[in-house]
Amino acid sequence: MKVLQIGKFYPPHWGGMETALKDICETTAPHLELDVVVAGEERIGRKEDGPGFRIERLARWGTVCSQPICPGLLAYLRRSRAAIVHLHEPNPLAMATFLVSGHPAQLVVHYHSDIVRQKRLACLYRPILERGLRRAVAILAGSQELIDNSPVLGRFASKCIVVPFGIDLRPFLALAREEKPAEQPGGDLPLVLAVGRLSYYKGFHYLIEAVRHLPVRLVIAGDGEMKPELERQANRLGLSGRVTLRGSVSTAQLLSLYRAADLFCLPSCERSEAFGLVQLEAMGAGLPIVSTDLPTGMRSINVDGQTGFRVAPHDAAALASAIAKLAADPGLRARMGTAARRRAQTHYCREAMGRRILEIYASVISESRPHFPFHLTVGRPAREVML
Repeated sequence: MKVLQIGKFYPPHWGGMETALKDICETTAPHLELDVVVAGEERIGRKEDGPGFRIERLARWGTVCSQPICPGLLAYLRRSRAAIVHLHEPNPLAMATFLVSGHPAQLVVHYHSDIVRQKRLACLYRPILERGLRRAVAILAGSQELIDNSPVLGRFASKCIVVPFGIDLRPFLALAREEKPAEQPGGDLPLVLAVGRLSYYKGFHYLIEAVRHLPVRLVIAGDGEMKPELERQANRLGLSGRVTLRGSVSTAQLLSLYRAADLFCLPSCERSEAFGLVQLEAMGAGLPIVSTDLPTGMRSINVDGQTGFRVAPHDAAALASAIAKLAADPGLRARMGTAARRRAQTHYCREAMGRRILEIYASVISESRPHFPFHLTVGRPAREVML
């Protein structure tokens, strides 16, 4: 079976979509003939080999509204002989190019998130996206919450299949929780860790405000356009000694931070955060989670009162209250961290995600109007996929 994955970028360009694409490719490639096409980082394209699949990074002429401009995609698609094209959304220019190409493959759309902030782009793109979703034989979403609350997916609910994201948990499960370095200043204070791109929807400004009066340290790992603003906020609040913005970190550095942390916080404040894969890393590392109750996959990961606490978005006081409970109670942290690790192992390993996707591919190929096994869906019986 020949499958083509179309993404925006591919690691080492890191982000939630890129991480998911990598894990899907690495878990499905042993069973497929797999190609991956993404935007490159420069005007010269290049090819490389992944573990069992081929990656083509197309020449990128620029970026408009977070969309890479890759004129070579049309010619690539017209050469492709894939039986299935698996296209990761949101990716407006890629979807438009696929539709223009006339590629005859069965189209599987992986709907990672709505376009939330760029309302003009979303409005202009809506007719193209809906045409693509009509063309698709299956639409994969990370959670039932995304399907139920998306302004786009409601019309296509009969095609939607919930496939929870999974990650490679092994590096995080291997962390020795008892080996907690505390050599930095303030090391006796509980360490709150946050990880992610420093973007508007991550809500890190609420988190910095939340720890203002708490006896904790905060480390935020990640880079992005809001870094100068967040640094100014920490300095203005007199928190420069307890709040550290680490910027981009290596994998080894990230694992060291997870080992050192006492709890993890993902304070996202907009529906752009459709899942929050970093929560799975923290759960694998045995950390309790403080997250926000967004109407997306964020709700399905962190079970309030069991694996951590969920609080209202845009609410620094609620974040502070949840963090304070965990910071003050090592026993509660240990119990919730153990439950979080168990939940990650049971529900969010990448091998399970890969198996589900392979089953969908097989059904797509074997039947012109495929019936997907009900166990692949989550939600109401009416959502059983009958195309």
